[in-house]
Amino acid sequence: METILIISSILLWVAVLLNLLLTLGLARRIRSAFPRMESLKAGQKAPGFSAQTLQGKTITLTDYEGKATAFIFVSPDCKPCREELPRIQRVWLDARQFGTELVLVSDADEEKTRPLIDGLADGLPVLVAPRDHNPFFTDYKAMGTPSYCLIDAQGRVQAAGMGVSELVEKFEALSQVAKGGDGM
Repeated sequence: METILIISSILLWVAVLLNLLLTLGLARRIRSAFPRMESLKAGQKAPGFSAQTLQGKTITLTDYEGKATAFIFVSPDCKPCREELPRIQRVWLDARQFGTELVLVSDADEEKTRPLIDGLADGLPVLVAPRDHNPFFTDYKAMGTPSYCLIDAQGRVQAAGMGVSELVEKFEALSQVAKGGDGM
């Protein structure tokens, strides 16, 4: 009986070690299959771009020279984007008051983008840069949506990252301070 317990314990430990090795191998394979989520670094020059407005006008980075601008990368198929758009719209005027323009950048064409914006972000400037033939998302390292890139008036990156809560909270706090609230 004692021999069976020893053999069972050894086989159990062998199974545990094999399971651990397989798990590590799977984790390595998954990590190599997905690109690392990197964003632009603070202080670097913002990459140039060309995109269309919903009215068909071509816009480039030079159109934003002299203004701090937050590009907010969205996708019509992105549920978190839809959830954040009303909040982004609420802080849009506050951001402009503090000298920062908020600009939505959609990864879809105008036909798919318009329903995303209508009713959720009316009035916000929108650029259309479909990923399949416009490198805007790639150049700004916007691997997922929603994400953002805040550039200063000199065209240098101030902050970039996934999600937009941090950016929106910053403008909400600034607005509270300006209105005499608690704020930051």
